[in-house]
Amino acid sequence: MSFLQHKWTEYSRQPNPPRRYSGQREFEADWVGGLRRRYGLSQEGLAALACVSVTTVQNWENPASRKNIAPHNQDRLRDIERELWIKAHVTLLEPCPPHIRALYDLLTANKDASAQGLAGYLLAMLPANDPERARVLHWAALAHSIADPASPRTRQYEEAALQALGNADHRLSAAIENEILGSHFEDLLAMPAGPERQEKGRWIMAACERLYSRDGQPAYLWNALEVACRAPLDAAERYRLVGQLSTCLGEARVRQRIQREEAFEAAREVYATSGRVN
Repeated sequence: MSFLQHKWTEYSRQPNPPRRYSGQREFEADWVGGLRRRYGLSQEGLAALACVSVTTVQNWENPASRKNIAPHNQDRLRDIERELWIKAHVTLLEPCPPHIRALYDLLTANKDASAQGLAGYLLAMLPANDPERARVLHWAALAHSIADPASPRTRQYEEAALQALGNADHRLSAAIENEILGSHFEDLLAMPAGPERQEKGRWIMAACERLYSRDGQPAYLWNALEVACRAPLDAAERYRLVGQLSTCLGEARVRQRIQREEAFEAAREVYATSGRVN
């Protein structure tokens, strides 16, 4: 069974799927488009990663196209999805212990069950007060999430990791918290529009801003702005965050990124109202 056929079969078995599709081809087209949107890729960007033409990507995303996605391209899309997921969720901070490197190697090699087993073994061996426990709990969550984003084990490990971090204030704790927030952001994107999605967005945005207040890294402000755009939250929040970023990085630099990246499209109104965005 091909990669997308397997995805379609899993989706079709859901008792109450979030969307009804006329068939597998429509599902595949939406899946490819969803992959791009999830990771902020243009069609040109996905084409470059898949080593195909932009026209090919356009055909993939066109549900009316009669051209099926070739099996070898489906395999490449599977690998791209994993590569993008790992890039978005995993930070290898140096010095990197051998057991963390081993977990990373297992995930990149598509050996999720082995990664889960190793993480479980490490947690059984580590004392409860070991300073490395929070990082291993986080990696245990990653090992389950990459295989099944809806796995309840993922959230259990994430919550345990945050508890183990406590009030720790160092580079590693910030990286772990940021990655856990990334998982919650993916959950937000999968939620239907409405008050619950906005409430979750406000929580994630506030958490990102707390990380910025603690570490002063502009990346956390960018994350908060993306949440405000994608939830979407009130325009006042987007204006406020753009103002903070402009103070920190300079207006020209911030405006250029907002104009360039689709994830921040909702923030372009900040410049449009003053006639500075075409």
